Amino acid sequence: MMAQYLALKAEAGDCLLFYRMGDFFELFFDDARRASQVLDIALTSRGEHGGAPIPMCGVPVHAAEHYLARLIRAGCRVAIAEQVESPEEAKRRGGGKTLVARDIVRFVTAGTLTEEALLEPRRANVLAALCELRGRIGLAACDISTGRMELEECAPDRLAAALARLGASELVAPEGWDGAPAEAAARPAREFASDAGEARLKALHGVATLDGFGAFTRPMLAAAAGLVAYLEHVGRGSLPLLLPPVGRSEAAHLAMDEATRASLELLASSEGGRRGSLLEAIDRCVTGAGARQLAEDLAAPLTDVAAIEARLALVQWLHDDALLREDLRAVLRALPDIGRALGRIVAGRGSPRDLGQLRDGLSEARRVREHLQAREDRPALLEVLLPQLGGHGALVDLYTRALVPMPPTERGQGGFIAEGYDAALDALRQTAGHARRAIAALEAKYRDETGIAALKIRHNGVLGYF
Repeated sequence: MMAQYLALKAEAGDCLLFYRMGDFFELFFDDARRASQVLDIALTSRGEHGGAPIPMCGVPVHAAEHYLARLIRAGCRVAIAEQVESPEEAKRRGGGKTLVARDIVRFVTAGTLTEEALLEPRRANVLAALCELRGRIGLAACDISTGRMELEECAPDRLAAALARLGASELVAPEGWDGAPAEAAARPAREFASDAGEARLKALHGVATLDGFGAFTRPMLAAAAGLVAYLEHVGRGSLPLLLPPVGRSEAAHLAMDEATRASLELLASSEGGRRGSLLEAIDRCVTGAGARQLAEDLAAPLTDVAAIEARLALVQWLHDDALLREDLRAVLRALPDIGRALGRIVAGRGSPRDLGQLRDGLSEARRVREHLQAREDRPALLEVLLPQLGGHGALVDLYTRALVPMPPTERGQGGFIAEGYDAALDALRQTAGHARRAIAALEAKYRDETGIAALKIRHNGVLGYF
């Protein structure tokens, strides 16, 4: 077992290795020392290595998200090593004492979180990749919890301002680049190739050209290549939801360095928290997605006069219609965070509850559109946004028929497919119900015949029913 652990640890590098053993994730050696300090859990030992006891600690699998959140906040990165076969499969493969195969299935880092318990509802979680090409900086940023992806290019002396605006949770940059921020994780320089970035984006979105998404420079595409390669690395070959990239113009937004932002207290006060900031003073959003958008807009003030006037016209239109505002807020309060639910589904970490949130969110979005379309003299910016709030009726109808009203949070719980959606499933459920009733009747019969009130019919995998 320890040989298997050490091989996986070598692959995990500087990440803490969560090594699955039954119902626990175990950590050994220096990983155990570090985790026990951060998590304030007992440090024990298991066996010996090199003549010395092996430090060990562990956390329950069912509570892993809670411990992962604390480790990520402490600046740790974690590799998850799961059992990739059952004990029965291991026995068939190599005999009775064959070790169950394990593999690293995922890396958990600050910028690649999708789990609801690990994310702040009102704060975007940005991962950014940056590189230098021909004297210009390429920057690719995404929030994989929603799939949003932006590319931009700037001069080297504007990089600090761009990073201050993004407030990224994690940075990656090519190894050997002297201009990389100190906090950036180093990745192989070959991953930052602009041709590869262009090809990957085309393949991801099934297009022959990126022209329909915007004009992207070589530095932008090089950074995109590094970003996608890193996401493939942490996802062990699978990619999260990535929406078509959006190009950000350096001139479209006001550039402010970190000192200016701190002085203005836009998103955080001088004490370091949200309390006392401009964002805290004006944030009356009733959804997490709205709060994240407001923070992004405050962090990147527009400079284009026409864009500013279009936004103000929409604000004024809503300000003048108090009844519409109240109707919209009532609908939005019931709106789930469908962007993050979809992100978890695409990443393979979704639950039946996420499907239910998608159903309910798209249904509520349709109601938002109906409220807005009922008003006349709509501003031009709203006319651009309205089409995005509809066109999902068939999907809503499918999920309404297929899912129970309140799906469970775990797939293993079952019971999330609605009765009447699938005849074969309904038949199996009926058979299972009849079997339970038949066993209960047989149990009652034997109690009467024997006079043993405590008699019970049991079942196990070896004997069957007895």
